[in-house]
Amino acid sequence: MRHILVRILRAAARHPLALIVAGGAAGAGLAHLAWAGEVEFDGAVFSILSWLLLIAAIAVAERTFGSWRTAMIGSLATVVGVVVAWALLSAGAALGEPLSQEALRYQGWTPSVTSAALLVAVTGRLRPASRRSVRWAVGTAVVAILLISGHASDVARGIAALAGMAAGAVGRGALPGGSLRPSGRTQWRNVLASTLAVVACAVATASVTPNATGVLAWAGAAIDPGLAPATALLLVIGAALIVSGRSIGLLIGGGTLIAVAAVVATDLVIVPMISGELVWTGSAGADIEWQLLAIVSGAAPALAAVVLIIGARTVLRRPAAEPSGLDREHLVHVLGEHGDGAFAHMATWQGNSLWFGPDGSAVAYRVRDGVAFTVGDPIAERPAEIVHAFAGFCDERGWTAAFYSVHDETATALDRAGWVRTPVGTEAVVSTADFSLSGKRRQDLRTAVNRAGREGLSAVWTTYEDLTRETRAQVDALCAAWASEKRLPEMGFTLGGLPEMADPAVRLMLAVAPDGHVHAVTSWLPRRRGGRVVGWTLDVMRRSHAAMPGAIEFAIVCVIRRMAEEGIATVSLSGTPLAAHGGTTPGALSRRLMRWVEPAYGFASLERFKAKFGGSPEPLWMCYPQPIQAGRIARALVRVYVPDLRMRAVVGALRGSS
Repeated sequence: MRHILVRILRAAARHPLALIVAGGAAGAGLAHLAWAGEVEFDGAVFSILSWLLLIAAIAVAERTFGSWRTAMIGSLATVVGVVVAWALLSAGAALGEPLSQEALRYQGWTPSVTSAALLVAVTGRLRPASRRSVRWAVGTAVVAILLISGHASDVARGIAALAGMAAGAVGRGALPGGSLRPSGRTQWRNVLASTLAVVACAVATASVTPNATGVLAWAGAAIDPGLAPATALLLVIGAALIVSGRSIGLLIGGGTLIAVAAVVATDLVIVPMISGELVWTGSAGADIEWQLLAIVSGAAPALAAVVLIIGARTVLRRPAAEPSGLDREHLVHVLGEHGDGAFAHMATWQGNSLWFGPDGSAVAYRVRDGVAFTVGDPIAERPAEIVHAFAGFCDERGWTAAFYSVHDETATALDRAGWVRTPVGTEAVVSTADFSLSGKRRQDLRTAVNRAGREGLSAVWTTYEDLTRETRAQVDALCAAWASEKRLPEMGFTLGGLPEMADPAVRLMLAVAPDGHVHAVTSWLPRRRGGRVVGWTLDVMRRSHAAMPGAIEFAIVCVIRRMAEEGIATVSLSGTPLAAHGGTTPGALSRRLMRWVEPAYGFASLERFKAKFGGSPEPLWMCYPQPIQAGRIARALVRVYVPDLRMRAVVGALRGSS
């Protein structure tokens, strides 16, 4: 109890302004004061919700700006919004404009006027992608309420939000620069989603806004109150799916919108015209404005449906293309010149798509659930310089780019562009010149090498196609047995198997007994620069059930020693997924993946195994546009690694590990 009280007091100390407003609102009896009404909604519950939103907005702003600056921004933006709105509406009313006259009958301030200003101001401290998303959401809500209610406070809310945007940008300090701008396709998706959201608001609020005089007020009132909640929900679901690039959103949202358009047009335009209730009575003054308002209200959902149809093609995701023969030939050339990255050779694996930059650079990627995961860093002279171009390529096709298992250079470039980076593992790099078996930490390696010498094991450096028929059968059996023992399907993507081992460019290091029995097999991917091999990356490790203890350690030590003799400076033991970086803790996305796959695949034990060789850990990152996408990307990443994964298998694996 004392601990909880201390936390409450600390929170109050950090947010004094929010605490003052909360106390004042409660003390004034906010639910019963007419001046506290929110867009003249029926019932006290909406007033309570509007004040809660204001308190939350103040608390968020205080955490961002501090109490003094929050008070200044909130006060000034609110005053600007209310005064400018009053001036504009007064001018319109003086000229005899009926909507302005009607709007001035209602109060010029409600709690959400200040809330909108503060929420938009806070976006000045967000990463660019998150900033655009929050501003889009707040802007859509502001426009929707203005079109539905049409009161003075609704005009003030929009102006206050613009003032808050300007105030939040002043003196915001160093923020990530070089933001990757959204493509026209993304902007169109946002427009379509906003259109559905605005109509959904009109349908949902019509029955609780009897005093609304906005353009969409009559349109919303035409929907049966009993069907309004379900109709609005379908429109919101459609909008959310469209934003994420799901074509099913067009069917759900578009179908519902067309039904709403038909009902509204029939109720407000067609039937009144046939019955004589809607008659053109003049072309001047207030008469024409109210007549046009009735027609526009009836036609608005139909116009929204037309907009949705026009922009429908921008929602559809384009499928990832299969690489052609020319693509693969060009990739081989790029790899020969710039393929010295740890995962560069993985670009050649089946299942990858390829993108080539204007400078001849290449990116291998896989698309799953609308997320395009790169296979490590871009293959280029300067990888960080082409991330913008590839991200734009993905955006044009309706995908979210996720640069996966990239090193510091690429991650830093994306960080400057305002993207999120989260740790997803480490790469262990062994210096062949400095490698030694001496010391306590290398005891296991010394034991493995000494025992291999006593038992006569030999290290065979070869390729899969050069194996004898008998040896190849043993290697195949080792791989098959390893996969069959897993409680979950074998992983792919950046983890190779037997098909990848058969590549003629890939080398194998076998631990073979005098009688020809294969104790262990490891495979190594080439790393090239300037047309020559400059390193090797460990991929597959398999051992037989009857293998000598330490057989794999023996094979890896032999590779390191061989590379030292050949003048190869480093050997990579590849990445260890989900391993924490030095001085950091796994991010939220990595923790989710750990819970899902660690019990079955044992990445923690893999990390301990690689630590035996004393490699230098290099951090691996995943970079993506904004934090809100983490959950969706985590699910897609699991599926790109294990496409055939089923929830029943996951549950069984988790039970088996407990």
